[in-house]
Amino acid sequence: MPELPEVETMVRGLRPVLEGRRVERMDLHDPSMLRGCEAREFGRLGRGVDVIEVRRRGKWVVIGLADHRGLIVIQPRMTGGFWLVEPSRMEHVRLSIRLASPGGIVWFCDARRLGRIEWFADQAAAEGAFARSHGPDALAITAEELAARLKTTRRGIKPALMDQKVLAGIGNIYADEVLHASGIHPQRVASRLTREEYARLHAAIGRVLAVAIEAEGSSFDAGYRTVLGLEGGFLAMNSAYGRAGEPCRTCGGPIQKTKIPGLIGRPTYLCPACQPRGRRRPARGII
Repeated sequence: MPELPEVETMVRGLRPVLEGRRVERMDLHDPSMLRGCEAREFGRLGRGVDVIEVRRRGKWVVIGLADHRGLIVIQPRMTGGFWLVEPSRMEHVRLSIRLASPGGIVWFCDARRLGRIEWFADQAAAEGAFARSHGPDALAITAEELAARLKTTRRGIKPALMDQKVLAGIGNIYADEVLHASGIHPQRVASRLTREEYARLHAAIGRVLAVAIEAEGSSFDAGYRTVLGLEGGFLAMNSAYGRAGEPCRTCGGPIQKTKIPGLIGRPTYLCPACQPRGRRRPARGII
C-alpha cells in the first residue's frame, strides 16, 4: 500500500490544488528521505515557484516545477500519503508545501518513513529513473505487451503481476482482485497462460483498477486515507481480498485465504471454484 488506485486518487486530489499555483516555500521536515539534491538546494528550488503539473507514474507522484527547476517525485510506498486537511499526527509530516495567496498547505506524511522524496533536473532524468525500476503503467500497457512480458517468466502469475518491472501499479490487493475477475489461480505459471487468458487478464486489470479509482482506493487500516482524510471505499465492494470465509460474489462458494510461494508475509485470497489450478472460463463477477 498504496497501489495505483490510491496514488491516482492522491493525484486527482492534489491536481486542482497545486497545478497553476505558486508555491511560497517547501519545508522538508525529514532530510533523510530526500534524494537527488541537498536539503538546502531543495528549499531554494521550492521557493517562489509555480507548479505546472501534477501526475502519476506507476506508484509515483510527479510534481513539475516552472522556471527549469525540475521535478519533485514522491514515492509514498507503504505508509505515505498527502493531506489537504491538517493531519492528526503532525509528527508524521515529512514535507509541507505552503502555497502563496490565497494560501493553503499540502502535507506529505509517512508514519514509517519508508517513502522517498526525489528531485530530478528534467523530464528525461525522471523518465530514465522510472524506466530503470518500472515496466509500463498498468493502465497503459497493451494486451500484447502484457502477454509478451508474462511469457518470459516461470513465476506464479500473482508474483509476476506484482513485479513493478513487469508492469507498474499493482500490489497485493489488486492482484487478488484482477485474478478473481479473470478466473485465474494465483499460482498458475505466468508463461503458461493461454492467449485467451492473457486477454481476460488484461481486460480485468483495466476494469478492476477503474472501479477502485472511482471508489478512491482501499483503506484496510489507518495507513491510507484520501487527501481529505477519508477512507477509500473499494473494500466495501471488492470480490476477493480480505473476504476469507465469505461467499464468492460469482458462485457463492467460500473465499479462501492462503499463502503462495514468492510472497512471504502477504496473504492471498481466491475462490477455488472460480479460480481452479487448471484452465477454465469463469463466470464474471461484479467487477
